[in-house]
Amino acid sequence: MEKNTLSVLVIEDDPEDYILLRTYLSRATRSEFELHHVSSFEAALQALIEGHYDVILADYFLNGHTAADLFKHVKLIGLESPIVVLTGGDASELDDVLMQLGASDFIPKDELTAGLLERSIRHAIERKRAEQQISQLIKRDPLTGLGNRLIFEEHAELAIARAKRNKSRLAIVFLDLDRFKNVNDTLGHHVGDLLLTLVGKRIQGAIRKSDFVARIGGDEFTLLLDNVTDIDSLNNVAEKVLAETMRPAALDGKHLEVSASMGIAVYPDQGGTVSELMRKADMALYECKKLGAAHHLVFTEGLQARLQRETRVENGLQQALRNNEFELHYQPIVDLESREIVGVEALVRWRLSTGELIMPNEFIGEAARVGLTAQLGEWVLEEACSQLREWLDLGYDLTMSVNISPRHLRHVEFEQKVIDLLAQYDLPLGSLILELTEEVFVDSGVASFYSLNALRNLGVKIAIDDFGTGYSSMRYLKTLPIDRIKIDRCFVSEDNVEQLSDPMITQAIIFLCSGLHFDLVAEGIESEAQAKHLYQQGCRKGQGYWFSKPLMKQDINALLAKKEASVAG
Repeated sequence: MEKNTLSVLVIEDDPEDYILLRTYLSRATRSEFELHHVSSFEAALQALIEGHYDVILADYFLNGHTAADLFKHVKLIGLESPIVVLTGGDASELDDVLMQLGASDFIPKDELTAGLLERSIRHAIERKRAEQQISQLIKRDPLTGLGNRLIFEEHAELAIARAKRNKSRLAIVFLDLDRFKNVNDTLGHHVGDLLLTLVGKRIQGAIRKSDFVARIGGDEFTLLLDNVTDIDSLNNVAEKVLAETMRPAALDGKHLEVSASMGIAVYPDQGGTVSELMRKADMALYECKKLGAAHHLVFTEGLQARLQRETRVENGLQQALRNNEFELHYQPIVDLESREIVGVEALVRWRLSTGELIMPNEFIGEAARVGLTAQLGEWVLEEACSQLREWLDLGYDLTMSVNISPRHLRHVEFEQKVIDLLAQYDLPLGSLILELTEEVFVDSGVASFYSLNALRNLGVKIAIDDFGTGYSSMRYLKTLPIDRIKIDRCFVSEDNVEQLSDPMITQAIIFLCSGLHFDLVAEGIESEAQAKHLYQQGCRKGQGYWFSKPLMKQDINALLAKKEASVAG
């Protein structure tokens, strides 16, 4: 069997120990080793900077330095080669420490054999390769195989640094498909997935090898266009990408007309950081959508003025968080038979210093745009859990529902934050309910499902809010980690308060939930007739202005004291 050749850097200041290592490696049965030997700490650092090695063998003690010092420099250099540490001293207390620092293996010299050394090197290399493969998978979109947001931002950071050195320009592009939701709704998500994969391949085929494309969520792609010479050439590239993307597609036996829009920001003209350029490209895309389908738009001075206005709002939001200007109102969820309050839904409001109350539709979108969704969401979660604990201590048996946005759900610390709050406030099983829209379940990815399943195992309930208005599908309902369905108000009270807007739909949803053993809540109840009709259909819980509008906690306390929801009107 032909042996593979591995490059090994040996860092060893004892000539006899080096000879011993060289002898052992010469006896290897499965690999041949090309050795590079250095005997000082300084020479080791120089070799690590200048060379590339499959593996590094390092003595723990070296000229007054230790392997711990070596790992500090390795981290600064960004070295990815595995390191096997050897020592002739007392190894009993070093093993765990070195592994925590990043050593692939640790071998006392008095235990060395030719076979052990070869196995240790091979296993270290294989483990490092597996770690790198996993790291690459984490940075890949599982559907299209393209990069995801994480790797796109890494590429963009490097490209900006390169452009700064070379005094060149580059562009960041946001592209999304027009009316993509219609494809999912009318042809099914499997066709939507095929279309996204096809579009990704078409974009790759339309750009240069030096450019980069990623899918960052839903039907949204980002492009990094390197070495942009002028706006005319940029427009030509944008038109080429759009033309390629929008060719008709035949998928699953169906003919699709494809349309897309693009927003573009240029470095250094519109910004010097990845986040700033992505934000402006996103804004340009948003404006482009207003102009109609199949366009591209480069960020302009007019958009810059709007950005400055939004920055003032952003500063206001930041100040609101610092000054505790947000408050929660609570809308009761009522047992439709006894009319007792069985739970509440927490709804955030912004109270200005003037006393004016700002509703969430006026600031939630901007909070998402400026990256405050997770911070605001964490505040809402903690405030809601604290208030729930207060009501539980008063003897009220309630659940607390909290709306979770897609961006908050995807935040890396989301799961741990919820776990910490459950422990901090000692919340009973099933008392905390996280409400998410159907689109969140479809677009948030595998990691979010794992997170939700982990929280359900700890007693957190998961609800689909506004059910029936998004990606409703039996396939998703049977596989998603959910406990509760909330019937959207459009099926309850959109047209006439004296009867249900769409009783056939409400009845179908109630049958569905009964068969799948989901808890069920009807939203938007605005009359006694609607409440009775829903109860007769089999719905046992509801909320809406007929029972109570969202109230501050002291007003909820008054309702709870009566043990019955008040009737509006």
